Amino acid sequence: MFSDRQCRCILKILASPYTETREENPVISLLYQAMERQGAEIKPFTSRRLAFESWGVWHLHWPEQLLALADSFWFPLELAKFWTKLKIARAKKVKIFWTAHNLRPHERRHPLWERIFWWVFLPNVDCIICMTSSGRDQLQKVHPVTSTRPIYIIPHGHYRGVYPDDVGRIEARQALHIGQDKVVVTFIGQIRDYKGVPQLIRCFNAAAIPASRLLIAGKPQNDKLDREIGEAASGNTDVILHLKFISAEEIQLFLRAADLVVLPFTDILNSGSAILALSFDRPILVPNLGAMGELYDMLGPKWLRLYTGDLTAQTLREAILWSKDMSATNPGLAPLEALSWDHIAMQTITAFSAPL
Repeated sequence: MFSDRQCRCILKILASPYTETREENPVISLLYQAMERQGAEIKPFTSRRLAFESWGVWHLHWPEQLLALADSFWFPLELAKFWTKLKIARAKKVKIFWTAHNLRPHERRHPLWERIFWWVFLPNVDCIICMTSSGRDQLQKVHPVTSTRPIYIIPHGHYRGVYPDDVGRIEARQALHIGQDKVVVTFIGQIRDYKGVPQLIRCFNAAAIPASRLLIAGKPQNDKLDREIGEAASGNTDVILHLKFISAEEIQLFLRAADLVVLPFTDILNSGSAILALSFDRPILVPNLGAMGELYDMLGPKWLRLYTGDLTAQTLREAILWSKDMSATNPGLAPLEALSWDHIAMQTITAFSAPL
């Protein structure tokens, strides 16, 4: 437990974002709620708070999202404003912490502006949080300047108990109009180019698995990807598309109906979708990229199956057989105790409290 003096002087945190992403992804809210239970004072970042109030830490998630404005005529001004805020924080000796969810934007449309952004941002960062050791290694390779910064390894927390979970396999399949005798493979999450959904559909088509269904649940990021998914699934009624935002109430349907969750990323550092599936105790097939190897080491072969290279029909067939074996042995609940938010909050508070 931390003293009153530590809470007043060190554990006052400006958060970027704070709870703004709760509907789309509750991970930040879960972290800060757990930290607040342990005595931290956290407020959403504003320039006024930074300039005129006393704070110990400015904690940033996804700062690279500023690059989404790079098409705008006003982007140089926005980047200059961001640089000014960083300099104000440094002048006031506010620690700047960055949680490195990504090492670069997923869509890299402006390489010059991207280089300038990192040149502006990284030299002003005091400390970095990575979710895995492999993530730290990749970070230092992609951004060598970070090798001179303190880096803390703090994992991504689980989602168990966060979303409604009051239906079982039978009810979920009835709601989705899927027979109880079918083998169900599910992809769930926002659909972006790097997530490999069209390739998953093509592999499922080629695998020709008897009495099987492929569920694709999520909103494509753009019209081109939407069309590509539609074309890949065309003519195969065993592929069931739910190409829309999946509400909190619906998530349980797609996961409780599944025998296997497949997340065929072509590029990944961390994956909330993998943690989400495991929070519903679903076995997952994922590439051996980014954090997936360390997640495998934590949970073991009853819960994760890794593959290298591109997803293939044979890889998918073998994973389905593996998931049937896992179901027959009834592994129960995925062991996610190390990913509890109270534990993660304490680690984060310790990092924030450490001297530079």
